[in-house]
Amino acid sequence: MDPSRPQVLIVDDHLAVRRALELLLRDAGFAIASSAEPPAGARSLLLHGQYDVALLELRLDRGDGLQLARDVLRERPDAPLLLYTGYADPFAGLAAAAGLGVPGLVLTASPPEALIDAVRAVAGGATYRDPEVDARLAANPQSSRLAALTRREWEVLRLLADGYAGPDIAAHLHLSLETVRTHIRNATTKLGARTRVQAAALVARNDGHPLPPAAPAPDAD
Repeated sequence: MDPSRPQVLIVDDHLAVRRALELLLRDAGFAIASSAEPPAGARSLLLHGQYDVALLELRLDRGDGLQLARDVLRERPDAPLLLYTGYADPFAGLAAAAGLGVPGLVLTASPPEALIDAVRAVAGGATYRDPEVDARLAANPQSSRLAALTRREWEVLRLLADGYAGPDIAAHLHLSLETVRTHIRNATTKLGARTRVQAAALVARNDGHPLPPAAPAPDAD
């Protein structure tokens, strides 16, 4: 393994796309640590593999790239993920991707040079967000508010929308109940929502990635 060549892990469920990305990145001076087809082996590679950048396509035919990213970040918060997405509507997924707080986010519609710049930035410990992402989010103020949520705030509201009570959310995310309440308050304020129910509904409408169901239960917080 050549330490002068950053190692890139590619996660995409289209073989032709993976091969094209491998060629592009090798030509740009990167090495390919591995490439994976979700869901087989992708989660394990992302959690335990050796790589400098993981290029993860979010719009997968099989599996859920956004949820996969969430799962990985929950166990490996410093994972150098570069999300590669074609979401065209900032109100239907792009804000969720931006809200994950990963080091990199680039659109598939951007020029190859943007992808190379993004991989290079994340490999070097920096961050990269495709300028087009900010442009699309800025075009819709509500999307900008959604993008301002932290990854944990998004997760808490998403679980709340799916019927989890405060204690259930705390147990699911391994947090204290008071921390969960703080996340709910902060997120509700950021979204300009009148109630936590309204805030949770807003996140649920703009996520499109359901979490495991839970039976609704009374919540005293």
